[in-house]
Amino acid sequence: MTTIKFQLVTPEKTLSNKELLSISCNTELGQITILPNHIPLVANLVPGELITKSQNGEEYIYISGGFIQINPNSEVIILADAAEHYFDIDLTRAEEAHARAQKALSEQKLSDEDYAKVAAALERSLGRINIKRKHSHRKNPLTGQSAFKE
Repeated sequence: MTTIKFQLVTPEKTLSNKELLSISCNTELGQITILPNHIPLVANLVPGELITKSQNGEEYIYISGGFIQINPNSEVIILADAAEHYFDIDLTRAEEAHARAQKALSEQKLSDEDYAKVAAALERSLGRINIKRKHSHRKNPLTGQSAFKE
């Protein structure tokens, strides 16, 4: 069976380096799914969920942005601004960030630059909250414990 050589890298660490069957992610042009022998492509990623499928099952990862490079010979590299597995997302922290961003947006005196920063923070916090809640019924594959912590 043909697989994809996949690597997910953030400025802090390599989050994933494995063989996969498929990858689904959100780009500026919409969601794409990559299968083995995909045509070469470079695309900007938008904040959202990255779904990877391997022979061992699926993984769900929040990506805050970055870009994806699909090379010949089924090699895929994602350079992400930040990324975390759904079971590592701290729901309380994400909800607090969401509340701070909403409060900042309600203020009347934001410059265009500040507004863009706050809107991006709001989008990131909403994405993290949505992914955590979507997968709250799943168990952490590393510990076997519920992934949902209040």
